[in-house]
Amino acid sequence: MTKLEEYINFFNENDNEIYKNDIDNNHVYDWIKNEIPLFECPDKEIEQTYYFRWWTYRKHIKRADGGYAISEFLPDVPWGDAFNIINAPAGHHLAEGRWLRNGKKYLSHYIDLLLTEDGRVKTHKYSSWLIAAIKNCFDVIGYDMLDDSLLDKMVKYYETWESSHLLPNGMFWSVDDRDAMEYMISGTDENLVMMKGIRPTLNSYLCADAYAISELAAKLGKTALANKYRDKGDSLSALINERLWDGETYKAFHYYDDNYQTAFEPKHIPIEEIGYIPWMFNIPPKGREDVFNYLQNEKIFKAPTGITTADMREKRFMFEAKHECLWNGYVWPFATSQTLTALINVINYYGRSDFAESFIDLMHTYSASHTMILNDGRKIPWIDEVLHPFEQQWVAPIYIEQLGTQTVAGPKLRGKDYNHSTFCDLVISGICGVKCADGKLSVKPVISEKWDYFSLKGLYFNDAKYDIYFDRKGDVYNKGAGLKIYKNDVEFA
Repeated sequence: MTKLEEYINFFNENDNEIYKNDIDNNHVYDWIKNEIPLFECPDKEIEQTYYFRWWTYRKHIKRADGGYAISEFLPDVPWGDAFNIINAPAGHHLAEGRWLRNGKKYLSHYIDLLLTEDGRVKTHKYSSWLIAAIKNCFDVIGYDMLDDSLLDKMVKYYETWESSHLLPNGMFWSVDDRDAMEYMISGTDENLVMMKGIRPTLNSYLCADAYAISELAAKLGKTALANKYRDKGDSLSALINERLWDGETYKAFHYYDDNYQTAFEPKHIPIEEIGYIPWMFNIPPKGREDVFNYLQNEKIFKAPTGITTADMREKRFMFEAKHECLWNGYVWPFATSQTLTALINVINYYGRSDFAESFIDLMHTYSASHTMILNDGRKIPWIDEVLHPFEQQWVAPIYIEQLGTQTVAGPKLRGKDYNHSTFCDLVISGICGVKCADGKLSVKPVISEKWDYFSLKGLYFNDAKYDIYFDRKGDVYNKGAGLKIYKNDVEFA
């Protein structure tokens, strides 16, 4: 039995397959074998979670109008749109799915659904880095579907945000609930009222989207449009770096006045995990990266089960609110994958190789969190909505049961196999360092000094198969010491 068969059998044996979409458990082994690059590394926790997350991702691939869509929840939820699509995690879905061998097949129609404003999918319901994610997806699956019509939809998407959320000062407002980050310390007052604010979330997303539209317009020869959106990106980037940076980190500033004339400025504005989001898109200037040291500080963000969404030193850390989705300190895979994507950029584009060990350590903790402890003490693979920072306990099902909302929002286990974050992309683009741009593949891995090897085999790009090996001493794969890349089984320079 192959290692892949062992993993798939283990996942299937510990699964209660409540919902079935296009690829059920009986067919998942063949699908995974044919669709994903195979990964191996010394950290078996990370290795197992890599396969587990592909095993869960395929559950969310569903038929939609002759194509496919990707869901967030497996059960239908009242706030889901057509095909149970929810736009908030679309950026994560595209980042993950682009590495499938047939990513174009599974994502093309999903992208079209997200950009077609016919009322079926409400793409402005939650904030999102949609256009930037589509551009990054195209870098891998190809630009076949990019044309004037699709670009027009992207421009209209951006203009809709401008018409509804742009302020006279050039920045965008949002509410933490519409950032899909309910009850944050910065955005919720002591009466549990969510306040409008200028936040690192939507501003960073739309900055990245503006640059993406500029690049896509340039590919279609639309120079004037490309320049217009590059200027939008430059302007918003400058405002983010000037107005949201307080000398320590990027913070959210909230307002009581609907005209945004009177700022609500408490004596102490909390440090929150959303402060790392600008680095997801390389918005900050060099020299501000030391704030990533907080990720390893057990008094600030480093909890036993992962990265907390708020500074643990805050008086209101994990304040009580009658809701199952709390971003006031709990650990969210959505935010964890955003922060680790930002950390990859800090290592690769900001020259901070000193954070490599931190990245691998945080990846190990993140992978270890993918478990559920049963009543008999057994641990089984699991991914859900929100995790307690100090106990290996997924808390949304507990709160749903306590609040009696499961009959409205779906079953108690609505978050089982939750598709609201990335993991496989962090392995492929982070640990293995794969980057696709301008029709070329490059590899710049983030390797722990404790690792002597890893491999990623069967990654398809531009109709070619790539195999990547790292072998510190050359005695694991017998292909020589160091990093080796093969294209269609021939060593590739």
